[in-house]
Amino acid sequence: MLAGHLWDGTGAPPRPDAALRIAGERIEWCGPAGGLGSNAGSEVIDLRGLWVLPGLIDAHMHFWGLSPGGATPADFQTRLETAQQQARDLLHAGFTTVRDLGSPMAPYLRDASAEGALETPRILAAQVGLTGARGPWLVPQPSWWEARVIRGSESAREEVMRLHEEGVNVVKIGASTGPRAEGFGDIPTLTEEEIRAVCDSAHTWGLPVAAHAIGSEAVRRCVLGGVDTIEHGYGLSDEVCELVAASNAWIVPTLRTRAMRLAPESQATSREQMDTLQRGVAAGIRYAAGTDSVGDAFTRHGSGNALEIELMGRVLTPEAALAAGTREAARMLGLDGEIGTLRPGRSADLIGVHGDPRRDLSLLQRVEFVMRSGRVARKAASVAGG
Repeated sequence: MLAGHLWDGTGAPPRPDAALRIAGERIEWCGPAGGLGSNAGSEVIDLRGLWVLPGLIDAHMHFWGLSPGGATPADFQTRLETAQQQARDLLHAGFTTVRDLGSPMAPYLRDASAEGALETPRILAAQVGLTGARGPWLVPQPSWWEARVIRGSESAREEVMRLHEEGVNVVKIGASTGPRAEGFGDIPTLTEEEIRAVCDSAHTWGLPVAAHAIGSEAVRRCVLGGVDTIEHGYGLSDEVCELVAASNAWIVPTLRTRAMRLAPESQATSREQMDTLQRGVAAGIRYAAGTDSVGDAFTRHGSGNALEIELMGRVLTPEAALAAGTREAARMLGLDGEIGTLRPGRSADLIGVHGDPRRDLSLLQRVEFVMRSGRVARKAASVAGG
């Protein structure tokens, strides 16, 4: 494969006139185009008109099978078919890995994709959320939505064991209500002891824990309880920002969902998110990109998911925002030996865009080429001759 410029995600400067040799699902070699040599019988993909970079990662989203028009079908099969199309849309938009933090469809999509029956991103699935008696998902929900209530440390351990047996990739907890600006408040819903019991049990089984947490007290409990990733994580005091920065936890700020809504309460939440992100970056918190998109009219799955990286770039440097959607997200997910950078031995997950995304992050919403695990998923007409 020939690349006009290669941004490999490692922190090295972009390389002009670069090349990669791909064998099966993996990158075998990368370097200057002149060093590629010839390999009889091999296909050469010519992306010399593009910037090539690692496949994008959405570290917080949901395959709910919602119709973008707003209607929610009641039957599972119809929603599953919608979710399948949305998974293809995400892959074709350059998202080669996603982490679904709660939906009944995700395990089906993940398993069908692994068997080669569906074209989707790599999917990490949480399936359902665990929460306290006042949890964020216990307000009236559609009949297909499921949340499980934990009451005490022993209950927490039992529910984690149940999820492990069901084959989840990550345990999701709801540690607070919220968002406050939209009338829910940011009340903690789990004790520090319950959170610690979830984390200790999950970590025993090699499962990370992701926590929906808004507000200083909920996030403080999550950090002290051993949570791996904090989802949303805004409305924090400077003291709690410093606590998070000193811990092993990451924050996924999920900026896109509120930024896309025009209601005054959503815009107030969006401003609070950006303020917390600015103070968190100053404190040294580690961030990864995730949208909280659900596939509705405001957060359709596809090219718009890359808006999250552009929004992060209003606070982070463009280079750091790009890393948040590639290398840093891979590190957070524990997959940095597999994805997130373009290096020999890594999975051949990559995208191509027209122009330098560091100068214009919106280019990530107009991806021209997508490869996932060494297979071409999308090649726009502008590069079809390569």
